Amino acid sequence: MCFTGPWGRCMGSDCGPGGSQSRAVWCAHVDGWTTLHTNCDQGQRPSNQRNCFRVCDWHKDLYDWQLGAWNVCVPVSARTLWALRPFTCSGAEEGIQNREVGCILKSEESPAEDSICEYFESKPRLEQACLIPCPQDCVASEYSPWTACSKTCGTGLKTRVRSVLVPPLFGGSLCPNLTEFKSCKPGACTGPEGMYSLRIGPWNPCVLPVTRTERQVKRRKGKDQGVRERAGVKDPETRELIQKKRTRNRLNRQESPFWDIQVGYQTRDVTCIHRNGSIGARNLCTMRDLPLTVQSCVLPKDCQLTDWIQWRPCSKTCLDPESPIGNRTRSRQVVQFPVGEGAECTPLEELESCEPQGESVPPCATYTWRSTEWSDCRVDSLLSQQDRRRGNLTGLCGGGLQTREVYCVQANAELLKYLNDLKQKEKAGQTQRQQKPSVPPLLSVTFQITASLPVENKLCEGPIPNRSQLCQIPCPIDCEVSPWGAWGPCTFENCDDQAGKKGFKLRKRQITNEPTGGPGNCPHLVEAVPCDEPSCYDWKLTGLDPCVPEEDNQCGPGTQIPQVQCVNSTGAEVDRKLCTSSPAPEPVACEVPCSRDCVLSDWTPWTSCSQTCSSKTIEGKQMRTRSILAYNAGEGGGACPNSSSLQEVRNCNEHACTVYHWQTGPWGPCTEDPSASTLNTSMAVGASGGGGPCSTGMQTRKVICVRVNVGQVPPKK
Repeated sequence: MCFTGPWGRCMGSDCGPGGSQSRAVWCAHVDGWTTLHTNCDQGQRPSNQRNCFRVCDWHKDLYDWQLGAWNVCVPVSARTLWALRPFTCSGAEEGIQNREVGCILKSEESPAEDSICEYFESKPRLEQACLIPCPQDCVASEYSPWTACSKTCGTGLKTRVRSVLVPPLFGGSLCPNLTEFKSCKPGACTGPEGMYSLRIGPWNPCVLPVTRTERQVKRRKGKDQGVRERAGVKDPETRELIQKKRTRNRLNRQESPFWDIQVGYQTRDVTCIHRNGSIGARNLCTMRDLPLTVQSCVLPKDCQLTDWIQWRPCSKTCLDPESPIGNRTRSRQVVQFPVGEGAECTPLEELESCEPQGESVPPCATYTWRSTEWSDCRVDSLLSQQDRRRGNLTGLCGGGLQTREVYCVQANAELLKYLNDLKQKEKAGQTQRQQKPSVPPLLSVTFQITASLPVENKLCEGPIPNRSQLCQIPCPIDCEVSPWGAWGPCTFENCDDQAGKKGFKLRKRQITNEPTGGPGNCPHLVEAVPCDEPSCYDWKLTGLDPCVPEEDNQCGPGTQIPQVQCVNSTGAEVDRKLCTSSPAPEPVACEVPCSRDCVLSDWTPWTSCSQTCSSKTIEGKQMRTRSILAYNAGEGGGACPNSSSLQEVRNCNEHACTVYHWQTGPWGPCTEDPSASTLNTSMAVGASGGGGPCSTGMQTRKVICVRVNVGQVPPKK
């Protein structure tokens, strides 16, 4: 199984997310001892390298811990295996509170890796002890004595109540019912009390009290008696209540105009009704529980609003093809808030879609991600400090890391600047025309492209491109070759010169793994050994297959496949394998005449060269010709070439006329070599077992330096 060590320190040449961490990964037996990597499943091997955030000191101002609120205190007993055990609370119960703690980027309040904040400060605790008070049940008093029966005759009710002494706390049991009722029957009704009952009418609308001056005016003008009875209340308690409401109304009017609250009063009718529905005197009914007929009230007022103000400018002030629609708003204010049961206020703000208006609306600023070029692949950034001390790092190879800078820029800053400059110059031109109408202004605009400065990353959409990527530095590769092949046939060194009787055999091998520096760093690929009775092998052309047009056409250009044999120096046919070292003849270009095309003969052989050498005034020439066999027949046939295309000329013998070369004579007779006769004789006697002696001989020939058209010259030429 695979084992992994702890992640090492985040390393990297730049601060930020371009760092890298590594860890050790090894293969171990189940008993714990380390073994080879090949003994473990390579498909399940954990990664030994990952990207990380390299923290620098200036990151302290950008990142910080975000502390969440403490959760509800949970009893410790609820988190243990003995939670079902009965618990007796004495004073308070021990508990635990949890909270969320995370590292964030303060400017964007986005989550970040905890390791960044832990670089500067330890992570705050996630749990703390707390106390849970014991539950307090509700404590109620004893019931009061039963009240008297609500009726003197017939069926009534008796009630008794009790009060709360201690309210429930910390999850204690709720309070019981605090009121009890029971029916009572003092006796049958025989008098008028059973014949009459009170009828209570609805409350009348809330009205303001009538002042003394208003009453006098109304009396003088002969208002009706009903109004005088309602306004001139003679009950002292009611008169005092009305006076208090007047004072309160006067004080309320001095406060904020948004809350114009007026307190009035409202009345209701209470009549004594006989069983037959007729109205009787009020004293015929039981007056012990006479309900209220007057109460204070707040005069209802509807919400009052101002008129709408003008629409504010559109939020979209530029042209954006992706989001052309903006919003605009208008608002109004409250003059009077609703009071009592008055109508509520309608919305104070309206929103509607809009588009930028005008002919010269500029385009919106667009933002895009830009990045620098990838840095060179570096392996040392992935090494630990211990590995860096080992020596020279220039020869490192394998997996490395590349980094780059990524920033957000305004993509069309140059265009917006150009349009703004153009607009300013047009305004300046209009001013000049107004001042000097006879002189037309010259408008000159220069569109200079400058580099855009980086802006905040939040203006660019989409994820931030990677600031680092893994790379590979090729390690040096040694040359690897295949085993030697079989020895080839015995051939002459030069098949054009077969005077000698010695030849050589070749064997070859191929490069199976190309080295780093090219094939020049590989060992030799060809070996030769001398041999006897050499022979030359080459391909002999015996014929050509019929011309086959290209692309399955019936006529036109095509090729002819040559028919060849492998022959030796004497011209005898041999095994084709002996000619594999020589390239086979290539297919020959040809043409199949179409039915209406012009038909030409084949080219004649090249004539002999007109000169044996070339100089400034003379050149050797060769010529070949062909003739027209049949002219094109009818429309659509290929036309015959002109006369200049029926012959071809080429240069020949282009070497200079003044040429020096070696000229050799025939080999002389083989004579005995005195220097090697003794050794050869002894070897021959031992080899032949006593036969006739033989020795190594020597042949000579004449070699001279010859100048063309002159003859022999000194050898130094």
